[in-house]
Amino acid sequence: MVRTHDQLCLKCQQEIFWEAEMEPVDTCPHCSKPLADYWSYQLKETRGEPFTPETFAKALDVLEMMPYQDVASSVKAVKHALETAGRLGIEHLKMRVLLVQADVMGRQGEIAEGGRMLMEVKDWAIVHRNAYVLSRSHRLLTGFFRRIGDMAGAFEHAVRAVEQTPPDVPPRIKADHLMILALMLDETGAYESASYRFQEVMEIASEVQDSQLALNTLNNMAFTRYEQGDAVKAMELVDQMKEVAGQYHLPLGAHQLDTIARTLMLLGLAEQAENTLRPAIENPEGRMLAEISALPESMITYAEAHRAQGAFDRAQSTMDKARELCDKYGLSGLKVRVKLEQCNIYAAQGRYKEAFDMHREYHAEAETLRANEMQARTRILQAVFDAEEARRVSEQYREMALRDPLTGLHNRRFIDAHIDTLLERASATGEHITVMMIDLDHFKVINDTLSHAVGDQVLLNIAKLLTSAVAETAAVSRFGGEEFVVVLSGTDEREGHACAERIRNSICSADWKEITGDLRITASIGASTAAGGRTTRFTLLSQADVNLYTAKRAGRNRVVSSGV
Repeated sequence: MVRTHDQLCLKCQQEIFWEAEMEPVDTCPHCSKPLADYWSYQLKETRGEPFTPETFAKALDVLEMMPYQDVASSVKAVKHALETAGRLGIEHLKMRVLLVQADVMGRQGEIAEGGRMLMEVKDWAIVHRNAYVLSRSHRLLTGFFRRIGDMAGAFEHAVRAVEQTPPDVPPRIKADHLMILALMLDETGAYESASYRFQEVMEIASEVQDSQLALNTLNNMAFTRYEQGDAVKAMELVDQMKEVAGQYHLPLGAHQLDTIARTLMLLGLAEQAENTLRPAIENPEGRMLAEISALPESMITYAEAHRAQGAFDRAQSTMDKARELCDKYGLSGLKVRVKLEQCNIYAAQGRYKEAFDMHREYHAEAETLRANEMQARTRILQAVFDAEEARRVSEQYREMALRDPLTGLHNRRFIDAHIDTLLERASATGEHITVMMIDLDHFKVINDTLSHAVGDQVLLNIAKLLTSAVAETAAVSRFGGEEFVVVLSGTDEREGHACAERIRNSICSADWKEITGDLRITASIGASTAAGGRTTRFTLLSQADVNLYTAKRAGRNRVVSSGV
């Protein structure tokens, strides 16, 4: 497997998250330790070279994978990324950072707040039609719903994550989305479908030459075969795991060793299972913090191996240690499983009364655990729902503040921000933006001779005409009085002038008799067009305003347009 040009060992990636690019090395250039994994490292903001949107986007490709490796190290990285995103002022990059922040919060126990944030970003992605952010939102919402025990919700978001994934995403992101879907299929018993998805991830691991991804995928595939009771196929996958780990000097973690040991137990090789797990359980210095929650589960397998060999004292000692770890780290679910294995140890020794009493404890605690999990899930979902409702109400009032109360069109506050956003996007895409200033001719006559109520009715009908005369993506606003503004993205000067003529004609040819009698309604329009964002909002609006008054002086009921 070929190593990429800019890699560090995992520990140093976490310590110096933004570092200059490195030349190909066999040891970590920061600490000189052998490179034990092949996770790509591509972040740079040193030596006076600030991030550009392009380099920061590449940086986020790495940041998005960081919480899977080490949650604690991700906290500082997320803080730095939020500062950088704020400085760059690009909203979709900020949304990507917020997704990582929400993921970290969920992993640290702030499940409700993290879930609320994920929902907000998902809604933003839908409104802004950002497929990448939307797919990542669904991917991380899968994790949220898994944490609260809602497997149906988790499965739905896993499917959507894969469906919404754009074709040009980084391979590791695509693999991440496929992996979570494979795991959900596995957990719902759809083993063959899960195997198909796992195989897709393996193809990506081979394509990008990521041995750690290959190792994790093989582990999941082997565990799936173990759950099916297919010991032969599971062992074939275990052998592949060992081959990859040996070839690239990758340490096997507690989860992977447990999969190997369980497969050996399925084959009746209890002693080999015990020997496999011993390094993870009896070498505290070698444990990774991220694996603490996996240790009690491995200890259960370890105790089963002892029990299968009749080594009841060692099995009991292992269960005592597992119970202590569960109490220390609050692993209530695993603690219930410890009790079940304790029942089996008692029964294997012929201590049937103690086994019966322990089984009653196990059953009672399992029922309590299920009830507590259900209550916790309800509380978390309610907290997310309440926050969502509060946000919607807040956004409703915010939207009201950006609307003209008479016509319901957007107001100047909205249109100013909207033009700024379009100009920023145009600087990257090179697209054209056209702005039209529309002013009703002799509108004062209507108010003075027919009443302000009639004038208001005219304005309402103008709003309807403008909205129906332009594309759905156009922004239509009332600037005040009888003046309106239309903003068209992706529209050059020729197209903008043609659209303005359609608007002018729709106004002057409309039947106004029921509202204004014999008074004719016409409008003068000034349009200005800019390409590639090479202007400012002030310049764009000012030129449209100049063109409007040129149209007025030329006799009204006409269009004048130009570029800026």
